[in-house]
Amino acid sequence: MLEKEKIALRIQQIRSSSKETPFLWKVLLDWNSIQFAIGLILILIAALSPLFLKADYYLNILILTILYAYVGLAWNIVGGYAGLLLFGFIPFFGLGAYTTVILLNHYLISPWAGIFIGMIPAVLLALLIAFLTLRYGLKEDYFLLFTMAVMVVLSLVFSKLKIAGGAIGISISFVQSSFERMVFIERAPYLYISLVLLFLGLVVNFLVARSKLGRYLVAIRENEDGAKALGVNISLYKTYALLISAALNALAGGFYMVYTTFIDPLLVFGGPFNFELLIAPIIGGRGTVIGPILGAILNKPMVELVRGYFSISRAGTTLIIYGLFLMVFIIFLPRGVAGLLEPLYRRIRQRTIARLNVAQGTATIQSDTE
Repeated sequence: MLEKEKIALRIQQIRSSSKETPFLWKVLLDWNSIQFAIGLILILIAALSPLFLKADYYLNILILTILYAYVGLAWNIVGGYAGLLLFGFIPFFGLGAYTTVILLNHYLISPWAGIFIGMIPAVLLALLIAFLTLRYGLKEDYFLLFTMAVMVVLSLVFSKLKIAGGAIGISISFVQSSFERMVFIERAPYLYISLVLLFLGLVVNFLVARSKLGRYLVAIRENEDGAKALGVNISLYKTYALLISAALNALAGGFYMVYTTFIDPLLVFGGPFNFELLIAPIIGGRGTVIGPILGAILNKPMVELVRGYFSISRAGTTLIIYGLFLMVFIIFLPRGVAGLLEPLYRRIRQRTIARLNVAQGTATIQSDTE
């Protein structure tokens, strides 16, 4: 009887110790929480950057880096977790941009509302793409080619629309600083708006990674037939991923339009800009919470600085360096930077758990002795 009481006491002590585990330890023992915390730290550092970054040139690079990181997070839902080859991701970006500027120029609707209204056509396009591709079973390279065809079609359509400026493009006239029109002389307000977007993208990725939706998307990515055999509704969850990504990307397009004040069909529906936006999640690590942010930090500043240094003296050098940079990551880091950091975290986590188990065992032995 005494032995049974000791065993029951030990079980109770283990349960109570697990409940009393500090919140910080729970965060440190979860890889997704670690990534989320790193993202928050990077956002905080970027928010403090105007204190030591005075030149507009560097602030501009920082804002574009943040925007590229956000677009990478938006793509990560469908291209990372779900594993869809959504190469033609920029149409949602372009629809958000055009909707925002058309509403502002022709209907005097503030961009604060316009960037959210721009989510509607992007979501409708995503529904159409999901219906056609899933209805006719377009997968992998066929899905990729279909989305590229959508890019070409939208580029031709908007090049003919007079309300959208046609092939020449459309711009926002800069009259004076106006909060209502989201027009500021200083770059700091744009920085903080972009950081809000980045925080939104980080939160959405973190919630998806820890949710049933995220687990189903990963199952579909790893083995679609197996997931289907287990009862996962493949079409439904792929559609969910596409809709979330499209809505988030439309917000980025609206902000980009207001920030740069000019777009044209070849830019926001073109291949080069689309490719540049998708590099961040690939080199950072797709299917991870922090990967797109790390990829944008490595990619965008390097490209802009190299372009600024070599643009006058040696034309074309930027593309060569850019290509070499991508080749190195594709060959030596196929899982991206986050994929390189995760094994290191796993080893640290195992050691931490071992120490916690030893500490709990020691506490149990001491209590038994007493």
